[in-house]
Amino acid sequence: MAVLMMILLSDIRKAITMTKNKDNRKKLEGQYRALEEHLQKIANEKSKPSEMIDQGLIAHWEKTVANCRQNIAKLERRLNQ
Repeated sequence: MAVLMMILLSDIRKAITMTKNKDNRKKLEGQYRALEEHLQKIANEKSKPSEMIDQGLIAHWEKTVANCRQNIAKLERRLNQ
């Protein structure tokens, strides 16, 4: 009976780990998508004539890009564990 309980607990732990990995992969995909979108926004803004460039927007998106990169690194570390 105890062996059966240990096997069931092991299966439950594996299922929880697989669910967490799946969630982390989905989050990672979303972070990559957000990173790509914000890099595109920065490129579009920088391609405007110099008098029309909004440096405040670029600074904001660069902060968002940095946050995306940090989140990507964190999620990749979680997946590699």
